[in-house]
Amino acid sequence: MKTFPFIYNEPREFLKSLQPKEWADFLLGEINPRFSTTAIKAKVVAVREETADTKTIVLKPNWLWKGFRSGQHVPVTVEIAGRRVTRFYSLSSHPKDKHLSITVKRQKGGLVSNFINQNIKKGDLLELGEASGEFVLPKMIPSKLLFLAGGSGITPIHSILKQLQSSKYDGKATLLYFVRSYEDVILRSSLEEIAKTTGWLNIRYIFSDVPKEGYDSGFLTKEILKKYTDDLKSYSVYVCGPAPMQTKALSLLEGNEVKSELFLLPGQTSLKVKKSGTVDVFLSLSHKTIQVKGERSLLEELEDQGIYPQSGCRMGICHTCVCKKAVGSVTDLSNGEVSELGEENIQICVSRAESNLELEL
Repeated sequence: MKTFPFIYNEPREFLKSLQPKEWADFLLGEINPRFSTTAIKAKVVAVREETADTKTIVLKPNWLWKGFRSGQHVPVTVEIAGRRVTRFYSLSSHPKDKHLSITVKRQKGGLVSNFINQNIKKGDLLELGEASGEFVLPKMIPSKLLFLAGGSGITPIHSILKQLQSSKYDGKATLLYFVRSYEDVILRSSLEEIAKTTGWLNIRYIFSDVPKEGYDSGFLTKEILKKYTDDLKSYSVYVCGPAPMQTKALSLLEGNEVKSELFLLPGQTSLKVKKSGTVDVFLSLSHKTIQVKGERSLLEELEDQGIYPQSGCRMGICHTCVCKKAVGSVTDLSNGEVSELGEENIQICVSRAESNLELEL
């Protein structure tokens, strides 16, 4: 049985420990680990293997969960080696499903994705934040939709397709799913069930690495788009996948209404920069000065030195890692722009040091 840690030597520290919400969470947790007055805790009710490196985690959240819209993502926090780590994952389920689900693909060097695939099992608890994101359908749903998915970018699109199925959509939708091989198609049985039962969805798999007879091979091209659409300009387009695919899609679809959800791996925002020497970073809240090379994001270089600021998506979307820069200049890795030397708020997951810095950390 857990015990409440009475480790306070100073009266002020002891009084601070007597916070009603903290005591309530402790007592509720003794009754049921999913109970909390402050945190969205979700019990894992099932784990489904989608492919050799992808699993769907089915979750039953507590009463603090406020729901989501199809296409949105959610922060997921796990504890790894004593450290709380948060990543954002798209919800692959439909809002009206009995339980919500995330579908997580292992990534090379992916701390959380690998941990979830290797360790999370039925009965475990995950901590969630509130769902967010604008990769959603409008109130007036277009009569012609084109979905472009790459790899695990299929997850929010799958949720949107389930929404269309639930709402008895009567338009026309085409899904072009770019993936390495037939065996790597994520959520295949569910996608094909939607196509089979609705009649308005046309699915085309395009394999980049392992060709399969009867299927297209290669990457996104104008020819592929024209092959599977009639009057391309008339489609509203949703794109989710790796950065190179998104860049290509936006260049090919100029003039179309396009909504995109950038799918990046941690570190992909980093530019390949080789520098000589180091710069000083003064952390004003902890009264510490460290040296970094300025070759990667500040978040990565801080973590290399055992400093773990609060962070989330690690790709400049969630703004969890925003902090005040009082002095110095940084490069925004998402667009290559160099900041002014003065005071401003920066996202350390997509900021690289250009000069000596003072950060409110």
